[in-house]
Amino acid sequence: MKMISRLSVLFVMLLMATSAIAGIKKKKTPVKLLSAYTRSIPDAEQSNPPMQGTFIVIVWNYDTYPETMFWRGQNGWLTCNIEKAHRVVKKKVTTYTTEEMMIDQVRKGDTLMITPLTGGRYPIPAEISQKAKNTLFYKTGGNNKWLSFSVSPISKK
Repeated sequence: MKMISRLSVLFVMLLMATSAIAGIKKKKTPVKLLSAYTRSIPDAEQSNPPMQGTFIVIVWNYDTYPETMFWRGQNGWLTCNIEKAHRVVKKKVTTYTTEEMMIDQVRKGDTLMITPLTGGRYPIPAEISQKAKNTLFYKTGGNNKWLSFSVSPISKK
């Protein structure tokens, strides 16, 4: 009889723990990384200003749009092109198509393709660490403080 009561107590405790864990909501991160990769850019695909060859796909989870975005990679401080990205899966391979958009059209939940551009002469702000590498820095509407998102891993295609 004691064995049955011990098992019932353990069962009740297990049910309580399971329901407590199920009740915990997963915190949404402001920026979620979907994919990051580098590839060589053929001359026919090159833009003006030229792309660096790093492509970062994120989900934007802020209520306000990004006012500005910069990439602190291995080669300095680069301004970024932001486009709306659409996921395409063919034969179990995921790629993204993009469409141009104005930065103030970015909405919470949008999937974005971030492409650092070379050729700019933007100085690194004093509040940004010189040691920061492979990091997106951005400001959101109404916020004058630099926010950051470390990008890892970055694959090579």
